[in-house]
Amino acid sequence: MSGNNDKTFAITFLGVIGALVAFTFAIIIIAKIITSSDKSVDQVAETQAIQARIAPIGTVVTDPAALLKVSAAAPHAALSGDQVVAQVCSACHGSGVLGAPKIGDQAAWGGRVKAAGGVDGLLASAKKGKGSMPPRGGNPDLSDDELKGAIQQMLKQTGV
Repeated sequence: MSGNNDKTFAITFLGVIGALVAFTFAIIIIAKIITSSDKSVDQVAETQAIQARIAPIGTVVTDPAALLKVSAAAPHAALSGDQVVAQVCSACHGSGVLGAPKIGDQAAWGGRVKAAGGVDGLLASAKKGKGSMPPRGGNPDLSDDELKGAIQQMLKQTGV
């Protein structure tokens, strides 16, 4: 009789294991079917979201020729001498940073105007930069007329 119990147990055990394996495969197949239909739509959206997150936020241009092309590509409305002085020049010339002649210092500006040969000489110096001052005061978008207007405005404010 114990042989019959062992046989019954083995058949029942294998039946339960077989049912569990069949149930597991059924769940896997159902899960694949459910997720495969949403995968194409979600995968495209997810890929786009990832691309947006890892996209660079800017570029660095180190080639001077390419920099001029980039800055020339964005035209702006002409600025008055007052505006250029306020937005660009006053950062250094307002306080005399790094040896820049302060607006209002007649002796410093008078000597510079005389040494440069007038406003046109100061313009040539401002275009290429001088000492710690970068070319065009650090704003490559400024035109020659805007630079000249700013120089004339600073000289006017100084009384030279």
